[in-house]
Amino acid sequence: MHYTNSEMKLDQLIGYFNSRKINLAPPFQRGHVWELRDRQRLLENMVTCRPIPAIFLYKEPDGSQFSYNILDGKQRLESLILFIGTNRPDLAVQGVKDYFFENKEKRQANYAINLDGKKVAFKDLSQEMVREFREYAIPTIEIDLDDETSLDEIINLFVDINQQGERVKRFDIVKAIGAENPLLQSVFELVASEQKRKQDIHFKKKNTVFSRVLQALQTVQKVADGNQRVDRMWERLVEVTLYCRTGSHRAPREILKSFIKSKGSTEDTGKITAPELKKLRTVFAFLDLSYKNTSLAKTRFARDLPHFYTMVTCLLSSDLLSSDGAAPDYPSVRQRLIKFSQLLSETAKTPTDEELAQHLRDYKQAATRSTTHPGQRRVRQEAFLKIMAKL
Repeated sequence: MHYTNSEMKLDQLIGYFNSRKINLAPPFQRGHVWELRDRQRLLENMVTCRPIPAIFLYKEPDGSQFSYNILDGKQRLESLILFIGTNRPDLAVQGVKDYFFENKEKRQANYAINLDGKKVAFKDLSQEMVREFREYAIPTIEIDLDDETSLDEIINLFVDINQQGERVKRFDIVKAIGAENPLLQSVFELVASEQKRKQDIHFKKKNTVFSRVLQALQTVQKVADGNQRVDRMWERLVEVTLYCRTGSHRAPREILKSFIKSKGSTEDTGKITAPELKKLRTVFAFLDLSYKNTSLAKTRFARDLPHFYTMVTCLLSSDLLSSDGAAPDYPSVRQRLIKFSQLLSETAKTPTDEELAQHLRDYKQAATRSTTHPGQRRVRQEAFLKIMAKL
């Protein structure tokens, strides 16, 4: 792996954009997560010749030239493209809107910044300021992977180099390296579809029992970007699907590493089978109906990830559903889940049944520390099933 530290003048960078040599939407990148004020602050610094952090580019051969994938600095480069826009004949970015699927970003094109107390757009800058702006040098680190570079080195590079903003996460790298993985793709198709629009990629969420249930999770709701929300649902469903397949708990980090290092094992690469899909649908259809018709959607089982994971894996691994009424209703299980969730409240009284109280203590303790550790997940699962049996 080779690193080249250099600077790229803005004039050259705009030329790279206009010749489509820089890819702002490689599979491991996130969506457009900066707000307008973030973009304005960055360009106010650049126009007044203040320094900004380096951008990282992954360099790869592309016919008779090189092309570049953005590893770190996506939001900064997008902000630059939107600011310069198309309103000056002497310096413009061709096809600005090709980079943005969402209307919010399209509306930000040619935005103004604050200079000396005045709102100024790029087209309003003087000839002298534009000349200086063209010469602005952005610190640039080019990364070139050689034949001896290991997958671990690539993963650690992508995860660790981010300097600010939305960090690249391990699942982003799994998507990039395992883009054709049948299991990843078959799980993704349960929650979303991918739409490619010129230089941008958009994940369109599907209206399925899987997406409706997963979107109730706080980890999904707290992000505004649509692609990120789909990513979080996708990652959670991959984890649950692998549990459905193997019946064993693994830490998310180890699951994702196994995808990256997989040499084609059915366990981590084979698409969802018909029996697996039927089992998953049974559980998610039950939860979907329960969320619509009862208070279960507002409980920690629906919203908090450790509790949700335990609830789903217990429903997958036990006979709770198969022994209670007709699909997808299962009224007894639903009522016991609601009672269970009430016991998790901070104001709930300790059960008078000492055995139930002990199971509840075991469950709570395993749900507050190292929640993704396989051992803690097993403890929660065992306590969960014992509590459900008592209710």
